[in-house]
Amino acid sequence: MWLKIIIVLLFIGNIVALGRAFFTLIVDQGGDSKRTANMLLVRVSLAGLLLVAIGYGVWSGDLVVSSPWYNNQG
Repeated sequence: MWLKIIIVLLFIGNIVALGRAFFTLIVDQGGDSKRTANMLLVRVSLAGLLLVAIGYGVWSGDLVVSSPWYNNQG
């Protein structure tokens, strides 16, 4: 259960970082500020953590495919 909460929080954080990067891009208008690059670095880091969390969930068995068309038997 905790893993799913962490995944949702990382996803929301990624969306917020993307919005913040867009906001700083519009406000700075090509100035010398590195705020946009820093926010995009945060976004890439959050996306990496999200991939690691999902990979761990699949590896540990906490996240499974439960769609009706998926056949576990091969």
